[in-house]
Amino acid sequence: MQYREIGKTGLNASIVGFGGMRFFNKPEEQAIRTVHRCLDRGITFFETGAYGDGKSEVVLGQALKGRREGVTLANKAPVSGLQDGKKIREHLEGALKREGVHTFDLFSFWGTNTREIFDNLKKADGGMAALEKAKRDGLIRAIGITTHAQPETIVEFVEEYPFDCVTLKEHLLYSRQQETIAKLHERGVGVVVMTPLAGGMAAQPSDEIRARLAEAGFTAPFLALRYLTSNPGVTSAISGMTAPEEVDENVKAGETGAPLMDKEREFIDYIRGKLTGLGENFCTACGYCMPCPQGVNIPGVFRLWNIMRGYGSAAYSKNEYGKMRGEIHWADMPGKSAEHCVECGECLEKCPNDIPIIEELKQAHADLTEGVS
Repeated sequence: MQYREIGKTGLNASIVGFGGMRFFNKPEEQAIRTVHRCLDRGITFFETGAYGDGKSEVVLGQALKGRREGVTLANKAPVSGLQDGKKIREHLEGALKREGVHTFDLFSFWGTNTREIFDNLKKADGGMAALEKAKRDGLIRAIGITTHAQPETIVEFVEEYPFDCVTLKEHLLYSRQQETIAKLHERGVGVVVMTPLAGGMAAQPSDEIRARLAEAGFTAPFLALRYLTSNPGVTSAISGMTAPEEVDENVKAGETGAPLMDKEREFIDYIRGKLTGLGENFCTACGYCMPCPQGVNIPGVFRLWNIMRGYGSAAYSKNEYGKMRGEIHWADMPGKSAEHCVECGECLEKCPNDIPIIEELKQAHADLTEGVS
């Protein structure tokens, strides 16, 4: 396993890390064995939060009991409800108690997704002041954010406050944060990637893709993680492993932090082609059709549709399309969904590929909502 420093903190993290969002839903004995397998295989970075009303923290604390040495432990406090500093301090102290530790190496503002949330943290009685005091008190060693914000917004946050680390969403199925990662790396900010397997969806490609990868000696999880760990700006990619055998699969991608080999790059390009190159006439996300007068994210709708058809990942695409329909601010593709199209035809005049956008949007909407209540 390879290790990288979290920004300029002096704290190290394994380049494949452990994310605690799901493991505690398994039988407790299996959950603890999974954590122990991580430790045995060289994973030292463990990140969780109050998932399952704190059960994730309790189980992780039990699993790490007696094995805390050499572990970099990360936790976080939710901030989307615009909590004040007092509430964040209370959450920090509760999390420490649930995990049975005295200090978190990294503690983050969980859900720093909008300007409103960020500005609330900056208030005199806000979260930033609370965590700065907690750091002086020895309860935490470094301060970060976890965020689903748009790339340019993340950069603005880091320019306005010296965070030690940013945890953001990036994965092979929808890669949009590469430039952000480079900018953060240049500033000496650690970058932790959450959902590196797109919630497990990147590990479940179509039979055709799976067969091609197997012929080359690859698996989909390995390639998706290597895509991230090969980037020197990525400190750690945290995977939600729920069984020891998943640990054994994922650690292979942490054996080297070297640039992608030609063979790995070839297959990543092949997968990207499957995500975008469907048929002779397809959306390349050039954006010339935008802006839509009704706010429909035309390239975003087609991107999700292409992932569904080309990679075989209907679950990811339908889930993200549901976020778009609900106009959730941390959706991968922000903007409005296809049912808001009024067929004005402006996009047809601007599309360089002469895609019949209106009819395609109708079909994409039908496919992305099929079987969804």
